[in-house]
Amino acid sequence: MQENLLGTPLTLAEELRQVVSTFVRLVRVATDTVRNSQHETLELLETHGPLSIADLARLRGVKHQSMRLVINELEQQGNVLRQKNVLDSRALLMVLSEAGSQQLMAARARRASWIANEITSKLDEQAQQDLKKGLEALRKLL
Repeated sequence: MQENLLGTPLTLAEELRQVVSTFVRLVRVATDTVRNSQHETLELLETHGPLSIADLARLRGVKHQSMRLVINELEQQGNVLRQKNVLDSRALLMVLSEAGSQQLMAARARRASWIANEITSKLDEQAQQDLKKGLEALRKLL
């Protein structure tokens, strides 16, 4: 590993992990968009499209019964719909409803608005430019 002005890459990595984790938690709490099993399930359906309860359980690392309870709640709220699996007419797939999609978009909009307000109120123009450069570096890591 190469030593630099910021310390070792491992030190920098740990500091980045801590700052990003703390920032994400702060934003979610401040905007009342804390992640929970329902939110994570909606995001999986948004990302992957229609999935069976078994697939959702596997992706979330939970038991089938636990996922079935989450799906039942989401269905009662109107956030997911059940549809027939065209590959297996006996099976059902869970689909993100328009209401579920709107809920995800609204939560993202609240977080983005809060972050924009924090940037505007707490960072001067130079710090905002530094943040932009930092984001460019983070994108390279992706």
